[in-house]
Amino acid sequence: MLTTNGIITTAPEKNKQTGRLLTQQDLAERWQVTVRAIENWRKEGLLQSAKGVPAIRFTPEYIAELEGIELKKTSPLQVKRLEREIEDLKKENETLKGIISKVLAETSKAINL
Repeated sequence: MLTTNGIITTAPEKNKQTGRLLTQQDLAERWQVTVRAIENWRKEGLLQSAKGVPAIRFTPEYIAELEGIELKKTSPLQVKRLEREIEDLKKENETLKGIISKVLAETSKAINL
């Protein structure tokens, strides 16, 4: 765990805790620091605890972002929909290219007259 100019950076651990909110103790163990360090960083505004939770907890997604882990926010259904949309747009693009080619061919004939 390093702090540089008020920014917390860490290397991602192999055994990440996911799927539940993390306590200060969980986070301290994960980052191999003291609970006091976590409390200080939270009080200094370097760490944001989860809102709407009666205790001090951190979301795994927020912690993963701090650790530099890229999170995907797309569902498999959305990915499939976007792939279909790309295919449809490719077909439309090819159709429009064909139309433009025909228009250019006809206009070049008219210009040569």
